[in-house]
Amino acid sequence: MSTPDPAAVPMLAVLKDRDRAKILATARQRTFAAGETVVREGDSSLNLFLVLAGTARVEREAKGVVGRLKTGDFFGEVGLIAEHARMATVTAETDLTCLLLPSWEFKALLREHPEMAIPMLEALIARIHAQDEHQH
Repeated sequence: MSTPDPAAVPMLAVLKDRDRAKILATARQRTFAAGETVVREGDSSLNLFLVLAGTARVEREAKGVVGRLKTGDFFGEVGLIAEHARMATVTAETDLTCLLLPSWEFKALLREHPEMAIPMLEALIARIHAQDEHQH
């Protein structure tokens, strides 16, 4: 399998190569096997996850499946920004390779590179619209 390209992740693609390389030097890359739980609803929010390869299912206890994640997506930002527990369980559907950014680093990155917030907000708005459509 080829190495996933972090530049394919919209939140990282807006950065200069030098800045992206600096982030990649401190972030951890982890691969989860198909069927493995990545995060569980109610757990502490410690990292932002950037999906480099694979797919995952997002479920909420009260609602069932509320979304799917693919290469370029991210999750965990709401818990880090609002400083509360995970809002959903994420389960790898295929082998899932993610880049993990610790909370403190994610917040520092947003302060240093506010341009990262634009693709993040666009993705959050798309999620809200998708959930609205599922409820009607």
